Amino acid sequence: MMPYAITDNGWRAIGEGWELAENETCAEEIPQWLLDTADRQRAEMTARSDLNARISDVNNVIQPLQDDYDIQKITDTDLAKLRVLKKYRSALGKTPEREGWPGTPDWPESTL
Repeated sequence: MMPYAITDNGWRAIGEGWELAENETCAEEIPQWLLDTADRQRAEMTARSDLNARISDVNNVIQPLQDDYDIQKITDTDLAKLRVLKKYRSALGKTPEREGWPGTPDWPESTL
């Protein structure tokens, strides 16, 4: 079994005679708490990536409607759509504050 150099937030495999860096300890197995931390970090990265993609998608729809609004060329139908899309985008931005984040995000219903 290969030993590991363990820190508060990561690990690396080490060979016999390898020196440990400052703040590293040697362990025969990666501690469960460190594996759990890595799992949480991966879940956070995945959820953030999904959130950013959803916000980008809605921004691409909002922008032309917002341009029409800004130059006072928006129809009543498009103005209503703009408001709904902005509410959706606002709800998306609050997703990390709701229960389930990041493992099982409570995504708002898409209006796209």
